[in-house]
Amino acid sequence: MILALYAGPGGIDQGARILGIRQPLHGYDIDADTSATATAAGFRRTQASVPELDPEDFPTVTGAIITPPCPPFSRGGLGKGMTDFPAIRNALTLLGDNIAGMVSDDAYQAALADLHDPRSALLVETLRFAFRLPKVRWMVAEQVPAVAPLWQEISAELAMTTNWTYLAVLTVAAQDLGVASCRTRTFLIATRSYAPDLTGLPTRALWTTGRFAPPRDELPPAGHRFPAATMAAAIGWPAGERVNTRGNRRTSGGNEFSADGPSWCLTSKARSWKRVSDGTPLTASQAGLLTGFPADYPWQGSRSKQFLQAADVVSPPVAAAVLGSTLGIDWQPAIRAYLASIYPRAGDVPPVLQSSLFDLIGAAS
Repeated sequence: MILALYAGPGGIDQGARILGIRQPLHGYDIDADTSATATAAGFRRTQASVPELDPEDFPTVTGAIITPPCPPFSRGGLGKGMTDFPAIRNALTLLGDNIAGMVSDDAYQAALADLHDPRSALLVETLRFAFRLPKVRWMVAEQVPAVAPLWQEISAELAMTTNWTYLAVLTVAAQDLGVASCRTRTFLIATRSYAPDLTGLPTRALWTTGRFAPPRDELPPAGHRFPAATMAAAIGWPAGERVNTRGNRRTSGGNEFSADGPSWCLTSKARSWKRVSDGTPLTASQAGLLTGFPADYPWQGSRSKQFLQAADVVSPPVAAAVLGSTLGIDWQPAIRAYLASIYPRAGDVPPVLQSSLFDLIGAAS
């Protein structure tokens, strides 16, 4: 079985569905609305608090997907989680010492007693489950790029303390995989008995280590960048449309953008976005399309909660690419077919091409 923690409304599940993964996936999440959304989409979901779960209760789990809440560390939040980095690092070290029999079982919890944002502690569950799931063979964890140093810290603990063969921290942008909105996330991939092939992934940063290998930053593999889908093509607008994000409010970043490229990264405040030409507000269905879900995905809860789910979720094509690379599944054909099904008009407009480093060097010479 595959265990998904902080599973949300179904981004990881939808990614597994894209790949045709037959192994059952069971997600756990504390939020009632996200759990209802996932259940309505046909996925297995149990509403529960992850810190209250015992890894020993999952003896058949061979794979784990852990996506702790990102607001403590994201630029869109208050950023209090960034000031919690020293306490989190200390807790991770104490967890490793506990596995080695050097400290008591509750020592790491004491290190998390005075956090600036209590949600920061949820990230530490990644290491607790990686250590204590009895038969886990691989793990994928996801967060905003600011958390990359903590993913590296967890990798070091796994490499030093238990038999994890390969660990990588990599950054992937959804728009590089054909999704119609900009969204960059950083993943931790950990495997026990093999090194996954990551060469197909369009990674923007890559760091690796292993049990008998020193940590190192590596040049990202070239990967395969899909043609970028435009916002207009994704939701069926004609070319030339613009989106207003803040009404008449003026900010340094502006309050409008063109729909002829991938949309700005969605946050929960995307519920206030409007089409400039006629003032029509963005719908939850359209928000889901922009993050890589089908138009008929059954978002549940209030309008605000639906937009929050669409904004916080792991983009399904990104989930499919990362899972496929981790598990040795040929993910590219599956994602191409999926994107064609949810963005049927994307082929009607010129793709937004992204220059490579070599193109830029050639232009400058």
